[in-house]
Amino acid sequence: MTFDAAPEPAAKGAAVMLTGRVWQTARGNQARVDFYFHATGTPANAYTHQGFATTTDAGNFSRSFTAQTTGTWKAVYAGSPNHRNAARLDAVQVFQRRSREVAGWSDRTSSWQSPTIRIPTQDYKAIMSWNCAGGGSPFAHLTWIGQGGGSEYVRGEKTTGSLTLNGHAGARRGVFKVSTSTNCTWRVRVFSGIAAFQV
Repeated sequence: MTFDAAPEPAAKGAAVMLTGRVWQTARGNQARVDFYFHATGTPANAYTHQGFATTTDAGNFSRSFTAQTTGTWKAVYAGSPNHRNAARLDAVQVFQRRSREVAGWSDRTSSWQSPTIRIPTQDYKAIMSWNCAGGGSPFAHLTWIGQGGGSEYVRGEKTTGSLTLNGHAGARRGVFKVSTSTNCTWRVRVFSGIAAFQV
């Protein structure tokens, strides 16, 4: 028996093709092959049945599944009165691409400025969430000020919420500023570039 799960590694949500061959002679090898999956980090015997394929007369089989998490695929031929059983394993790493977080801060102050940071790529995304105790006219204001000029800002006027500042103005080195009404807690997270994470 031969068996291969590909591609390796695979992107989450992409197709993983399971292929192989179960045979004893050149012809007359039609059989059922069952597929099981074991997710990395689960008990060693925690294989779950995913489906099956019927081989061709030559013994070839293939079946496509969606990559969800890193783990090991197993192909199993149960055997017959004239053929012994067989099983093969193949591990596949699954990665997911998402924005890379490069900085983050949180505080409870109405006026704050970050340390000087360098945005590693041309563009960035800064997400601010806040919650105010109420009273008065609540607001939250997030600003990027680039060294040498250029600025961008977003503003919200609610007791609680979130803001997203997308883009890039001025130098890639600069500071973020937060302004809120009194009695507000806030958090800012800055993302730039794409990273692949194993899932």
